[in-house]
Amino acid sequence: MPKLPENQPAAASRPPDLGIDLPQRTTPALLFSVLLHVLLLLAIGLFYSSTPSGTGGTADRPAGIALVHRMPDRDRYQDAKESTAATEAEAAASQIDSSAAASAAPPADLSPPIDLAGLLQAMEATPSPQSGTGLAGETSLTGDAFGSQAGKRSAASSDQSTAMMFGISGSGSEFVYVMDRSDSMNGFNGRPLRAAKAELLRSLRSLSEHQRFQIIFYNDKPSPFRPSGMGFQMVPGESSIVTVAEQYVKSITAFGGTEHQSALHLALRMAPDVIFFLTDASIPRLSASELAEIQRRALRSGTTIHAIEFGTDAVAPRGSFLNDLAAQNNGSYQYVDVQKLLSPASVIDATGASYDAHAGDGAGTRDRSNSAGQQ
Repeated sequence: MPKLPENQPAAASRPPDLGIDLPQRTTPALLFSVLLHVLLLLAIGLFYSSTPSGTGGTADRPAGIALVHRMPDRDRYQDAKESTAATEAEAAASQIDSSAAASAAPPADLSPPIDLAGLLQAMEATPSPQSGTGLAGETSLTGDAFGSQAGKRSAASSDQSTAMMFGISGSGSEFVYVMDRSDSMNGFNGRPLRAAKAELLRSLRSLSEHQRFQIIFYNDKPSPFRPSGMGFQMVPGESSIVTVAEQYVKSITAFGGTEHQSALHLALRMAPDVIFFLTDASIPRLSASELAEIQRRALRSGTTIHAIEFGTDAVAPRGSFLNDLAAQNNGSYQYVDVQKLLSPASVIDATGASYDAHAGDGAGTRDRSNSAGQQ
């Protein structure tokens, strides 16, 4: 067997010859392939970057900045441009108004003309002193002189009248009766309430159609007289109104506690000429501050307050707040012993005159033997 040359492999280790010539890659072809792929990648990137986002349709409204105002029940949106424009417009308008006001204002040293007619009318309407020398600090206004004029409308002389309650007289054109209806008025078999109602009816019947009145019964709270179709107001003393008032008074019953202040404040809201205040309750007392507040309101409305106290003592108690109430408001104070309401001399006034406040007939009569000194 002949030997093969040493530099040639054996037949078993040589690949078989398939008859196909494989092409050899050259460097230019490789570079062209890389360049082609790079160009494709760039083209794809440009395509996606230029495609618009969203729906692709035409925008239906412009975009802008909105201000949100948070409210308890909703949110209110306002365009920032509109808000800025409104602020600028308000500032301009304010500047214009300020300039106009400054130009229209009168000079600082200009004094207003004197209203001589108004001053004369005010002087004529001022009440003259009823007593005293007329010097400052020496004028004495007593009874209803102050209450019927100061701080109030001037009433015609034909509208003035005198009303009475348990021997106390009050002059004016408007009267408010503030009457206690607490449970204590049921004592002594109901005589205090019956006597108070009878005297009230007698006083109402003495009014004329030119006067006006109001009735406030109270216990824990006030209960004013309100005719049908009328609110809480002063009502005329016409016979038809008085008839309705009589039915109202007769229907009143006594119960509950006592609260003076609210009833008096309600009466002072009417700004009457005279208030007749009747109660049998020395407790609870009105404090000094409460009395001062009532006095301030009465002074502002020009109201006189007369106080009538029912009690079980033979003589008036000392230090009664009702005496202070009357004294501070140009009024009179009267004490009534409820144990003697049915006797002919049940009421003794400041002059010593006796007054019969019989609860059954509704028309008290004065004791003529002692009436000379009575107002």
